[in-house]
Amino acid sequence: MPLRLLLTTALLLGMGVFVGCGKKAKNDDDTISYNPSLEPSEMEMLLSRQEVACDGNQACPNYLTKIAVVNGNKLNFCTGFLVNENTVATSSSCLPSLLRLVGQDCGRDVFFFFPKTSNRPAEKVGCKQVLQASQLDGNDPILWRDNVSFLQLSSPLTNRRQVGISREGIANGKEYQTWFVDQQDEYTAIIRREYCEAAHNTYINPLASNLSSPSMVFNNCTLKNGNTGAPILDSKGKVRAVVSTNMDVKLRNYLESTGLLTNPLRQMFHATSFACAPTINDSEMLDEKECTKDLTYNKVDRLRSEMLSNNNCFADLKKKLESSLESISRYITFGVKLIPNGDYQRVEVYPKCFKPLTGWIATLNNTRNNYVMEMSLPSNTFKRAMDVYGRIYGAEVETKKENFFLQFSLKSLRSVKKSTTFMWNDLVNKTFPDLSESCEESLIEE
Repeated sequence: MPLRLLLTTALLLGMGVFVGCGKKAKNDDDTISYNPSLEPSEMEMLLSRQEVACDGNQACPNYLTKIAVVNGNKLNFCTGFLVNENTVATSSSCLPSLLRLVGQDCGRDVFFFFPKTSNRPAEKVGCKQVLQASQLDGNDPILWRDNVSFLQLSSPLTNRRQVGISREGIANGKEYQTWFVDQQDEYTAIIRREYCEAAHNTYINPLASNLSSPSMVFNNCTLKNGNTGAPILDSKGKVRAVVSTNMDVKLRNYLESTGLLTNPLRQMFHATSFACAPTINDSEMLDEKECTKDLTYNKVDRLRSEMLSNNNCFADLKKKLESSLESISRYITFGVKLIPNGDYQRVEVYPKCFKPLTGWIATLNNTRNNYVMEMSLPSNTFKRAMDVYGRIYGAEVETKKENFFLQFSLKSLRSVKKSTTFMWNDLVNKTFPDLSESCEESLIEE
């Protein structure tokens, strides 16, 4: 063997880097390209120059690792974390599809780079085999039940901390700590800490609806090159979820074009929750019914349609307005009807029923048979809107009032406890037959 080749081989083995041609995969992100015409030794040199460091003077966990995956003529970069001295967890989407097989040899394809910390030097370790890997159906993370892989190291790391996994789920609106490995260029990566907020019941992923949903949505954090597979941790340092991928760009562009957003949509990404995801130690679940629920486009479409429905969007606004009308008259209870016009709803207030007659009719004994009163009633406008988390709600966009006259018969109320009621102004003339103390019996005649 030529002396030059012997020296190169000895150098690389001393650094713990084992290389090969790799496998080709589809739809892989976070890549650095190199010239495919170069010899394999050039890929070896590219791998030998990989570095990862903590951001500035910040202390970062020594269980975190940068993962470099050889993918044809590219390197993919992801984040991973030690769960025991022999095993790193990351996202399954970090791996080429041919590596997402239990028992698959990953020695020529996957390499781990651990940072220098206060008590550990920088370390580079190879990959022995795939212990467990999620199979990802399609490209839409909304339908991925889990996106997590466990990879066995080529040699154990006995002096680095290992992080535990929690099955307690992800709480809506709660902030969790996340450590990202940001790949800066073709060689260097920086470890960055952020705090990301969980959001349930969003249009982005309506299937993420409670503490134990298998896939979750987080916001207020920005994913960069190499962040896939990062751990999402609770206040005790336990891993609750694994970063999957950003929300779909086409969906973001669509939502931004609808005019629903009252403020810019936050940066959002998908994550796999360990409330449901299997691990190498067990296959427990926080809530089996929620974890095994259907994840289909039909269900996503139905849930999104329900979010957009008038009943869900405007129910609270309608109830609040009706409550404010309680004090407007001592004789009549008013109801609110919404007249749709695209994403807008025009409010129409109408006499719903008479308040209990025993409470007020005796006070009008000296009044003529037909009682007429004038009052100012709301004529507001509601609009379907979306908040920064991608949640649909009803917003009040216009508040105004109109004057009306109302007339009802005291004679009829005294005799049969019912009266036809008339409501009018210069533009409106409506009749409400046989209004009584029972609100359910009232009808509107146009």
